[in-house]
Amino acid sequence: MRILILGASGRCGRWATQLAVNDGHHVTAFIRPTTPFQPPLGVVVERGNALAASDLERVVHGQDAVISCIGPQRTSPRNPWAPLRPPPNCAVRSAAAAVSALGAVRVRRFVAISAAGAGDSLPAANSAIRWLLRHSTIGAIYADLEAMEAVLRQSDLEWLAVRPVTLVDARPSRRAKVLARYRVLSIVGRADVAAWLVRAAVAQVVPPLRTPLIGWW
Repeated sequence: MRILILGASGRCGRWATQLAVNDGHHVTAFIRPTTPFQPPLGVVVERGNALAASDLERVVHGQDAVISCIGPQRTSPRNPWAPLRPPPNCAVRSAAAAVSALGAVRVRRFVAISAAGAGDSLPAANSAIRWLLRHSTIGAIYADLEAMEAVLRQSDLEWLAVRPVTLVDARPSRRAKVLARYRVLSIVGRADVAAWLVRAAVAQVVPPLRTPLIGWW
């Protein structure tokens, strides 16, 4: 299949790009104009603004599915009170741009990263993350992701928004599964989240659970 990956230069995006290539798919990596990126062999690199429908329209033609690894980030990943990096509301803006761009072509499958605790998964989240949502910039991150999910839900795309628990760097494994709870010690590897995205993008039918909460435990 032909897969377009938005945010391919990020930590999840790089894994999604590599794993999709490993599985034999034709991959186009879409990244910002000034972002350094060394693609895996065989990957086509396109540059532009993933928040602009006009830029996305240029690269979606001929694709079978789109994977978005775009999401809000803090200036200091380890500090929950650090301000968010610009541009603001990048998740919902990129989703809106993608819905607009895909509306002009026959690409229907769109898979994105959200977060455990977003939307109706909040009751499954631990008390620590619920406290941080009220008292840190994590709340703004989740608000952006929930708005992104709303845009996808209102579209006619075959969409999926994966909600991983706390992300860690680790080699690919097959330990990721759907969880009922987001516990304090719940973690999942970025590579496994990327693999989940790729599988959902190429599945013959869209998975019935559109917002799976996933992790190792």
